[in-house]
Amino acid sequence: MDRPPVPGILIEGHEYSGKTTLARGVADALRHRGLTVRAAHGTLTRDPFVRSLLDEALAVFAGAEHHGFRHPATWRRFNSLRSAQLMLDTELFRQREPAPGEILVQDRYWLPQYAFNQYFTPAEGYLGETWIASRVPRFAVQVHLTCDTATRRRRAAARDGDGAKHPLNAFLRRHLDELAGLDRFTTGLVQDSPHWLVLRSDRLSPEELVDAVLRRFDAHAILCPAQPVAAGADRWSTG
Repeated sequence: MDRPPVPGILIEGHEYSGKTTLARGVADALRHRGLTVRAAHGTLTRDPFVRSLLDEALAVFAGAEHHGFRHPATWRRFNSLRSAQLMLDTELFRQREPAPGEILVQDRYWLPQYAFNQYFTPAEGYLGETWIASRVPRFAVQVHLTCDTATRRRRAAARDGDGAKHPLNAFLRRHLDELAGLDRFTTGLVQDSPHWLVLRSDRLSPEELVDAVLRRFDAHAILCPAQPVAAGADRWSTG
């Protein structure tokens, strides 16, 4: 039998989908209930080598201002580094037991990277489905946020004074029209899975998004052990 789900909430989505706003809102709401919440972003662990791999991957897009959205060499290097970082991060996390009573609210983990791999460098086989099925920890609640391009543009414009968070963010900001196709591709990976809640942040207010996630959290008894995956089951069942 596989390990029980991670007691917590995973929030995924591409740039400007509203992940961080939702993660903060959910964490605040859970703390208001008197629960112990640990919020994390990007990685599950704080291992310094994991962090260095992530920084090296993001730096691939430094100076990529003139590259097209599907620039093969850039995506191949980024995807190889980021995939290696996720594999190491996942293994280190699986070696640790969650703190008793702690709820993990994770802002971004593996799904966008899997989509990058499949969309830009599918022939390389980075982060294959066997890895997802056998190694990726499944969260009790898993959310994928999506929105339309007009909403992404408004959010990007609102942050112009803050500058880019990192080179990949700057690159994707320059390609918001192309990002829409990647977002549709990613949504298609999970929209029919019972293990994922797909929400549109362009149609729901921040408060409505938090409420939707908390309803799923309350309905999916988070301390319930995971069930074994039958042969031929949904390929995202352990993802």
